[in-house]
Amino acid sequence: MMKKIGYFFLILCFMSCDSELIEMTTVNKQEQLQKAATTLATDKDETVVIRFTEGLSETEKATIRADYGVIDFETCSCGDKNLESWDLETIHDGATIEERVTSMEQDPEMEGADFNFDMAISSQVPPGIITGPIHSQSVVSKIKTQKADVKIGVLDTGINPEYFGFEQAFLHNSSLSEGTCGNETFGWNFVENNNEPFDDNGHGTIVSYLAYQQLENTGINFEIVPAKAFDAEGKGTLFRVGCGLSYLINKKVNIINMSFGWTETSSTIIENYIKEAERDILMVTSAGNTGIDNDLVAHFPSSYTAANILAVTAVNNEIPPNLESGISNYGFVSVDIAVKGIGLPFYTEPGTAPISITGSSYSSAKAAGFSALKYQEGKSMSVFYHKILYDKIQSSGLYQIKYASYLDL
Repeated sequence: MMKKIGYFFLILCFMSCDSELIEMTTVNKQEQLQKAATTLATDKDETVVIRFTEGLSETEKATIRADYGVIDFETCSCGDKNLESWDLETIHDGATIEERVTSMEQDPEMEGADFNFDMAISSQVPPGIITGPIHSQSVVSKIKTQKADVKIGVLDTGINPEYFGFEQAFLHNSSLSEGTCGNETFGWNFVENNNEPFDDNGHGTIVSYLAYQQLENTGINFEIVPAKAFDAEGKGTLFRVGCGLSYLINKKVNIINMSFGWTETSSTIIENYIKEAERDILMVTSAGNTGIDNDLVAHFPSSYTAANILAVTAVNNEIPPNLESGISNYGFVSVDIAVKGIGLPFYTEPGTAPISITGSSYSSAKAAGFSALKYQEGKSMSVFYHKILYDKIQSSGLYQIKYASYLDL
């Protein structure tokens, strides 16, 4: 069924240091949609993201591009070589772009086709995370010298290895893995298409540190693989995210954290990647930060129904913690678990007072790190999933999410 072109909804989070607790209310879908629409809408993009079926030669791909009226295209710089972004002629052989996308969706030589669209990270980033140019020597000291037992992929704005909280070597060592891309060292930058996935926004560094923090000093041999798909303004595209996701899957990571999302319009490309990794990789996803019901207004990727999705919402610091009106997304079917993520203390520099950060992005990151503690090679996804949830704490105030529970992280 042809996807609609139009405005796609994104999620923004508004930071709150002392948010007043307001009783959650139920609203109908029209009100939910209006709320999402006033938050942020994506820009229409006339490019198309396609994924070729595995095994096609370059000559066959060129013929297919010509058949669909491709005037320019881009491939993933370090990811799935079958994933491409196409610029199309407005009319080709009498067919509009929409008509050709419909044909692509049914083409046996393609695994999927989506209109490209913009998306953004869903939590605001406080100042003080980015400190300036990153020195290569500081990166070398943070790269592991041995293979890890558990790998966490972070699909975000990159990472600042010089953040003072990263005290031990934790970055992926590309020289120890197969299928590296050219001069790849510890991750990849899909914004500038190079081997420097450095964070010029801050969000990816915070997310990576919150995952790291769950694992440091535990004796677990872990590593983090950064895939930068969002720029300095926290903006990305479906194509960049698809490239980054495929890269991490090819890296055979065990967990992928995705602290971002969009609403309403699904992506066949992203859904297929997630389902293809259903047996091997846990996808920890943020549920969103606009206080809406994801069962009524689907939030992706957290609302995909694959068995390897762990959708995490943010709760406050009360005892027991509660959903925060206007911030915590919920959904009895589509949101699995809650983790504290509202008014978290975060230190930008040693010896200074912490700042406050808020968002399910941060809840998801903590859950990703905690999940790595529970990982055991050879265990099925079902067993892995239930080992994570074994430590959940029931709370009657969380009746609006699947397990009515939170992880005390």
